[in-house]
Amino acid sequence: MLHPKMIPGMIRTIFVLSAALVLVSSSTATAAPTMYGSLGNFDAINDTGSTAHGFEIELDGCLPSDIAATFGAPYNRYGDPSITTDGKNTFVRYQSAYDQGTSTWKAGTDSGPFAPTGGHSLFFSQYGGDPNYPNVPGDHFGVALNVNPTNTIYRWLLDGGGGTLVAAGSNLKLPAPILNLVPPANPVNPVAVQVVIQPPPPINGEQWGEAIWAKVFTTEVENPEPVELEDLVLGNAVVPPDSETEIEWHLLQTDPQNPGASELDDERDVANGNESVTRRYEFYAYTGPYDPETHEADDTYNPDHVGAFLGNQNVAANMVIPEPSTFVLSTLGVLGLGLVAVRKRFGGR
Repeated sequence: MLHPKMIPGMIRTIFVLSAALVLVSSSTATAAPTMYGSLGNFDAINDTGSTAHGFEIELDGCLPSDIAATFGAPYNRYGDPSITTDGKNTFVRYQSAYDQGTSTWKAGTDSGPFAPTGGHSLFFSQYGGDPNYPNVPGDHFGVALNVNPTNTIYRWLLDGGGGTLVAAGSNLKLPAPILNLVPPANPVNPVAVQVVIQPPPPINGEQWGEAIWAKVFTTEVENPEPVELEDLVLGNAVVPPDSETEIEWHLLQTDPQNPGASELDDERDVANGNESVTRRYEFYAYTGPYDPETHEADDTYNPDHVGAFLGNQNVAANMVIPEPSTFVLSTLGVLGLGLVAVRKRFGGR
């Protein structure tokens, strides 16, 4: 049994532990979530002028271990991609099989113009994709990453002869959004998901870069659960739809004198309790005039200056949200074990 003189000390111990529990659990309850993954799915249009037999995503500054998932089989014609690295960068490569006997590729993506996907994505219809796929000049690809690449490059792969593939003469003009989680200055305020879209690089390092239009669907979808890569397709409830959205047009073009000012920075607060946020962007060629000396484009929106559809990007940020109730229960368990030890130490039953 406990000695009476021990009771006041035990009471003080319990009070201190309980106060510490309240303080720590309170700080956990107000702790900001952290982002543990960014996902991106996209439709890519083949505008190379030649039939492609593969597609490559170059992720600079990433290793294969940084890739959590890829979009592939059974959704598109190329299936699952291969993932290789040169030690600094990683290459996600979609490629058709090749028949050596007949010297033919088993799959290919024709080149040509294509209207905006308008509610469908360019993969097999039985999985919710376009009813005309694969007879369309484009495909749907995607990766889920644990880190942000320093640069992302998309390229179509063309027949190089003898069952080999070579990169098309120019890279796909489809920006890859970069997602960041921005903590608030005041901890009681919600965090924000920032999406940064960088335009093509300047020409020869001196003139303004190639211009493209970005159509931004500013109505985002906040989800109570993490998003899977295969969810990021048009028509899925987690992706902002065409209807009832506020749409803005932005001209993306790099100013060689101030490259950072050319980025599209889209930042929005995240409502409490949401574990993922998704957004959607569409990209179109710019067909307006350029300054003959600097190559600067006219950034005033004009529907006559909007050219071919280049592709769309569906992106998501998955977050870890602290669960105070779990922490409190585990801490109460530790406190309970401490009390049992005290009882045993002083002969309690």
